[in-house]
Amino acid sequence: MSKVSANIRNAKTQPVIKRSTDFDPGLAKKCFAAYAILCILCTMIFDKTQAYNGTPLVITAMLVLGGIAVYLKINNRLTSQNIILLLFAAGFILRLNYCLYTVVSSSVRHRQHDVYDFGSEKGHAGYIEFFYDNGFKLPDFDPTTKAQFYHPPLHHFLAALWMRLLTTFGATYERAIGSIQFLTLFYSCCVMIVSERIIDALNIFRKPKIIALAIIAFHPSTMLIAGSINNDGLAFLFMMLSIYTAIRWYKDPTIKNILLIALSIGAGMSSKLSAALVAPPIALLFLIKLIKDKKRISDNIGQYCIFGSVCLPLGLWFSVRNFIKYKVEFNYVPKLADNSDQYIGFHTAYERLFDLSYKPFDNVFLNRVHTGAEYFEYNPFVSIIKSSLFGEYKYENVPTSICRVLLILNMLLIALSIISIVYCCVKKSKYLERDMKLFIVSYHLLLFVNFIIFSFQYPHNCSMDFRYILPTMITGALFVGLFPSQLKDNSKKDSIAVNIVNYSTIALVSVFCLVSAIVYVMLGMKK
Repeated sequence: MSKVSANIRNAKTQPVIKRSTDFDPGLAKKCFAAYAILCILCTMIFDKTQAYNGTPLVITAMLVLGGIAVYLKINNRLTSQNIILLLFAAGFILRLNYCLYTVVSSSVRHRQHDVYDFGSEKGHAGYIEFFYDNGFKLPDFDPTTKAQFYHPPLHHFLAALWMRLLTTFGATYERAIGSIQFLTLFYSCCVMIVSERIIDALNIFRKPKIIALAIIAFHPSTMLIAGSINNDGLAFLFMMLSIYTAIRWYKDPTIKNILLIALSIGAGMSSKLSAALVAPPIALLFLIKLIKDKKRISDNIGQYCIFGSVCLPLGLWFSVRNFIKYKVEFNYVPKLADNSDQYIGFHTAYERLFDLSYKPFDNVFLNRVHTGAEYFEYNPFVSIIKSSLFGEYKYENVPTSICRVLLILNMLLIALSIISIVYCCVKKSKYLERDMKLFIVSYHLLLFVNFIIFSFQYPHNCSMDFRYILPTMITGALFVGLFPSQLKDNSKKDSIAVNIVNYSTIALVSVFCLVSAIVYVMLGMKK
């Protein structure tokens, strides 16, 4: 056989996967390792039993990164890859700073969800402590009798294992509790890398990728999740891994890749059952592949059986166990009583969805009686916009004017993402092929629709937090990054309007990132 024919044969057998040229896949693996090492070093350096004002650290680090960017620009080395690395570094610094001034101890909880006190035997703290105290044995009681014990245990198990490791090497129990945040910091940082891998797998690179990753690196929701010791962060990471592995499998349908999807979804569901929401869009990809690739029908069906044999047991084992032993429903979520002060079910559906006469944006932060408001927020759309920036909290040591600027910028970004999604759906795109477009958009919409339904099924203020739909921030950022390039590609000429959209998007994202950083640095400054 000639060399030419051999090359042709080999080319045909290679996976049809295009790679962008702006970020080395091997470097992504090194970034995972770098984040792990940095988080371990932070565990050794910082005693989280006290709050740290990291403002000097952040300002110095940001100036250094800015200096590096200028140096690279002057020497014509400010490549897309180097910009991405700078974004990864900035994202880590901001997340670390947030964790340093956000105290979590046995009795102190700054900006936490359903954690409770260590020693209380309830909440996420009690769940973690249970594994720490009982040799990592599963609870031998009805999990619905103690708050948050109904959740699958992967995150709590890993957090307890981390605490046990630290105390074994001499750390105090109190210090080990605070160091759980360095685990969640690692999860949040890894989301940045996985997001880059998703964008790369979609063959989106250079400016659209940089815009999207800038939003992801600086978005407040990723900082909040870095400092939260509940199971949201780990579930979020595995949901993003599920998206990435699904895209990889679709372009290279091997048994290895479909096993990676199964492991990602299963691990996500073992962290938080709502991670299963990624399954329907992935099932849609499976169906598309089955219909389009008729020559591999038997192979694909075999792969789907392998997928199910791994994913279902890994994702549902805890639910099946609780159903058999304690008759706990598979979709069990505790519901607050109708006489709870957070109950908002007395508002009509019209009031909750469309009535803005009460001027909800007069208050920058989420309206909650707990934080001094006269009523609880009841519009889920308003709640998404606010809680994506500030959670369910009120930042009294940050000027309201700056927070209002961030709120307005966030509303503009959300509007731009919606416009971009609609535009992408009705126009052809050289970036997103039809099947990938359907996959990403269907997941984005599914999360949003499920969120609205959930907010009506559980009509309480705490049910409308943006943390329940965190992946929409990633998909939304992706479409914001794509919009200027898509508009330019579909225009007959490089018009003034296209240039305005291009530069306006860059300006909007840049200012959003700057103001977000300012707000979250100021939040940690002493009063």
